[in-house]
Amino acid sequence: MAPSSTRGLQRAATFWCLALCAIILAFTTTPALALDESQAGVIDWHHRWIGTPHLTASPRTIRGSNNVFVATDKNTVASIKAKTGELVWRQVLPENEPVHALRVVAGNLLTLSGSQEFHARLLDAKTGQALWEFAPAGEGSVPGLESIGQAVTVTSEDSNLIILNQGAHVRKVNSKTGSEIWHWKAEEGTPTTYFSVLEAKGFAGHADVIYVAGLTRGVAAFSLEVVALDSTTGAYIKTFTPTKSMIDSFDDVLTLGGGLTDKLGYITWLEADYLKVLTLGTDKTTQPSLKSIVSGIASFEELAAKVDFVSLRLPEGHTKFLLAGTVGEYHDAKGAALLDIDEKTGKPEIVFDLGERSGFSSYSAATKPGTEDVVILRAYRDQPETAILELIDTKERDATLVHTIPLDYDKFAHFTFASLELYSKGQGIQTRAFFSTMDGSFHAYSDVESERWQREESLAYIKTVEFVDLPERKLWTQDVNEAGHVKTDKNLTIVERYVERLASHMSQLKDLPAFVLSYANPSSLFSKAPVATEYSEVHITLNNTLQPLYRDQFGVRKILVFGTTKGKLVAVDSANKGQIIWSKYYPWGHDIKNLVLVRHANVRLPPVLAMFAETIDGGQNKVIRMYRINALNGEDYEGASYHFPASAWIPAGYLNTFKLPIEDPEEKTQVLCVIDERMHITPFPSTEAVMEAFKGFSDDFYFMLHNHIGAKLLQGFKPIISADLDRMDVEPVWTIPFPKGEEVVAFAERPSYEVMASLGRVLGDRGVLYKYQNPNYATAPYLTVYLVDVVKGSILYQATHENVGLEQPILATQYENNVVYTFWSEGETSTSAKGFQAVALELFESKNRNQRSKSDTFSSFAGERPDVIAQAFPFPHIATAIGVTSTKAGISSKDILFGLSRQSIMAINKRLLDPRRPTSAPTALEKEEMLYPYAALPDDPRMFLSYHRDVAGIKKIATSPTLLESTTVVVAYGQDVFVTKHAPSKTFDILNEDFSKSQLMLTMVVLVVILVVTAPMMEKKMLRELWY
Repeated sequence: MAPSSTRGLQRAATFWCLALCAIILAFTTTPALALDESQAGVIDWHHRWIGTPHLTASPRTIRGSNNVFVATDKNTVASIKAKTGELVWRQVLPENEPVHALRVVAGNLLTLSGSQEFHARLLDAKTGQALWEFAPAGEGSVPGLESIGQAVTVTSEDSNLIILNQGAHVRKVNSKTGSEIWHWKAEEGTPTTYFSVLEAKGFAGHADVIYVAGLTRGVAAFSLEVVALDSTTGAYIKTFTPTKSMIDSFDDVLTLGGGLTDKLGYITWLEADYLKVLTLGTDKTTQPSLKSIVSGIASFEELAAKVDFVSLRLPEGHTKFLLAGTVGEYHDAKGAALLDIDEKTGKPEIVFDLGERSGFSSYSAATKPGTEDVVILRAYRDQPETAILELIDTKERDATLVHTIPLDYDKFAHFTFASLELYSKGQGIQTRAFFSTMDGSFHAYSDVESERWQREESLAYIKTVEFVDLPERKLWTQDVNEAGHVKTDKNLTIVERYVERLASHMSQLKDLPAFVLSYANPSSLFSKAPVATEYSEVHITLNNTLQPLYRDQFGVRKILVFGTTKGKLVAVDSANKGQIIWSKYYPWGHDIKNLVLVRHANVRLPPVLAMFAETIDGGQNKVIRMYRINALNGEDYEGASYHFPASAWIPAGYLNTFKLPIEDPEEKTQVLCVIDERMHITPFPSTEAVMEAFKGFSDDFYFMLHNHIGAKLLQGFKPIISADLDRMDVEPVWTIPFPKGEEVVAFAERPSYEVMASLGRVLGDRGVLYKYQNPNYATAPYLTVYLVDVVKGSILYQATHENVGLEQPILATQYENNVVYTFWSEGETSTSAKGFQAVALELFESKNRNQRSKSDTFSSFAGERPDVIAQAFPFPHIATAIGVTSTKAGISSKDILFGLSRQSIMAINKRLLDPRRPTSAPTALEKEEMLYPYAALPDDPRMFLSYHRDVAGIKKIATSPTLLESTTVVVAYGQDVFVTKHAPSKTFDILNEDFSKSQLMLTMVVLVVILVVTAPMMEKKMLRELWY
């Protein structure tokens, strides 16, 4: 064959190969300009939390309710599926609207809430939408008694509402429309605070009576007062005042009975050594002594303190109540007894002794379906791994059912709240119990095993988060023992090591068939992008068969360890819809202060977390507790030497913790410096090698304290270490007091892990403005904004903003040589526009281009001040949290992340927050630099990372880099948790997720086949042309 013919054949084959590749790639790849609809729920996950319930309500149905309504201490009202625990709907109320009452009215849900302002709402039971709202102006809660003074009852005649609020206002409200029928108000200046309303049997001449019970403040105690009102008109009828009542607190009073116009109502209270009962509508008071009552109760034989009331939260008409008290030789148990009011005599009578139980007990009660027989639930812990749910039938006066349930003390501790529901199923009665625990989680137990669930509501109280990078599979494995030999590896011969390595590789061959089949499966050839899978907050606690904890190919999968205000650590898998990996609760008031990763995953050593918490000891003194935790499983991490205990303590209050550039030579953990309120320093761990290394480093160690919200000054310190290392203290080196009336409202420091990719900013004429690279400055916005060098205490920059609305949040963040902060502006004049402002600062070494510091190493003592360029931009939303993206090498552009009050997360590129944006027509050089003309920040839906999701109560935003320079992991938390991955400069270093490797392999196979088939045909054709 001629050379020219061969070259022609090669060119033709190459052309058709390239054409076919281009066509297939065009169909298998798509541009990624913004979040595509198919990615929603795939690259992110969202956990909707409600908080820890303290009130529940269920429709009274014989066959059980489908939903349970709850009110939580996060000011949230929600409907939860009783069988599965999944959230149906929720209403998140403002922070100043705690929920005081919850009641089912005509199939819908009535709520009473508010502290500064009172709100009564009737919510649709199916959707949670408000059917009506009643909010009288200027009426809130009683100062100092926020949880007292709001109550509701339903009239039996017309099913309307009698609502008490502010401890002084009583209204009758139409239950269908929310309109006011009548209003009664206590006299101005009265010392009486009313706490309860009840419809009960009237007295001579008055059949329909509403009784309003209150306590009148005296010199030494409270006295009881009951006002009778006409139910139809609200007219005042009479005041009943029992003589010589001396009541210590509102907790010592209960309202019982009533509910109908022909049924007696009672008020019972504890007074000194007596249990008194007042029959409403009369002056009849009975007062048996507590001694005579206690003597008839066996469980009170070793009573260690006074008895207290326990409300069973039964509906009106019931007169049973509990007395409980601390008993036992070591005061570690609770005794309880059930009492009832005798209708004829009005005296309390003992019904049943519930007995003595160890630890804490929570109580609730319900009536049997179709009857008024009361069943009491008593929930308590009996073992570290189990708890008891005890059902007591008051009619039979005995415990009829005792359920032992798994409840790990290290995760949940004791019960704090319980609620009981009874319903008919077949010929029997089924039990459903709801309860909260000290860690904040919410649980349900049912006779039907499939209807038992748990919601990890402790995650509604996140205070801090730490990112833990997972080990590589080839270095750390839970399936193969090769990498797990820490001690025995030293004794293995070369042959034994080779055999073990070979065995580990052979064991991995089990994954080969699945790998091959995944590409051989025809359905995978035309697979699209991953599809979002359904999940709920309940599912993250059900799956105990988690995949092995290995790092994924791009380092996106991480462990997120959350520390909560409840004192619990919860570790979740960022790549598995937030599946809980482990959790651990630290009881008895552990206030988690800091969570620090002190060692990353190693070949043979797991990642280690250090947790610092403040507690109170038996003498009411502050104590710092320090713990070392294996980040992979949550277990206490004990070092190989006694110098590295899993826990330690310092007898003082906590101030701060700093990371030191020192690594312990034995454990390979980063050394931390703990500052306590005595102004002492404690290295952690405190080994001799660490102490010596710290002493050598101490001359260059400067830090700042008193940088918390509300501080009146800033102070810089340095350590003072004695020669024999037996004492380490701190001494102040500078102080910045603020003018009168100023205090810290926000604080920002540059993250220690941040990487700055470039030293300067290239201008349009190719000149360079060199970035100010001082790692020691911090931003403190007040009415005045300060940039402070924390080493020597000099103020690098200062700006004052007038007419700032301090009622709105003030936020600040710092990255590279930039600062961004937001505040509410009331306008420079009365006619100026009000709204949020975002101010951007950029710091350079000099205002002159191509001029930089003479030294390659920055020193705070050089005396050079930065040139600061500032610009304010109108911001279209109320921001509640602020953060900034971070990438591995700092090459990608930065996005400023804002958590918004509208329950969204917004990402604004730093180019839009550039203080150098021209305020007039851009010049040629500014166009060359690609500066946008100045404008207000846009309200573009494409900027919202949370798209249509409502992420409630965002307080903080944290980010962590991945192995991809383009991508960062974003975690927003407050009440909800939202996790996503975000690429500010788009995914320039990775193929799109919908790119099909199977199609690419198929393309290569097809091309090879084409070449093999067509080459001989072309040769024959060319040969035939040469002959003819």
